[in-house]
Amino acid sequence: MAPVLLGYDGSSHARAAITRAGELFRPGPAVVVTVWSTLEQAAPIALAALPSGVVADAVSDIDAATREAAEAMAAEGAELAAAAGFEARSQAVRSSGAIFAALIASAAELDAAAIVVGSRGRSTLAATLLGSVSTGVLHHTARPVLVARAD
Repeated sequence: MAPVLLGYDGSSHARAAITRAGELFRPGPAVVVTVWSTLEQAAPIALAALPSGVVADAVSDIDAATREAAEAMAAEGAELAAAAGFEARSQAVRSSGAIFAALIASAAELDAAAIVVGSRGRSTLAATLLGSVSTGVLHHTARPVLVARAD
């Protein structure tokens, strides 16, 4: 049986999406994916003024901490998914681009039956400025998608 990919960022909307997925899908395998980015990708201009040796050490340390936090967050999501009835495992995925693209790529690698994400319910302006993972997933995958909000 193909797993369900559960995108998890620790938000109440992601928690609600996992709970809702447990209500809608029959119990089976699931992979909880948390996406993380390196400091160089997140804030490249902030690093430009520092000496390269300092940057390399700082980026390495911060990236290790970021990866560990993402792994812990994914594990938390896997616990929630298990409580919702899934046979869940966790996975932290490093992204070099948009979060939605990393989720879609992970779903392809897993041959996921569906992708489940939460939605913050931002306004059109905020989603345009800040991006929307759920909208990106909806518009760029052919897989079934469940989007849930906490409210």
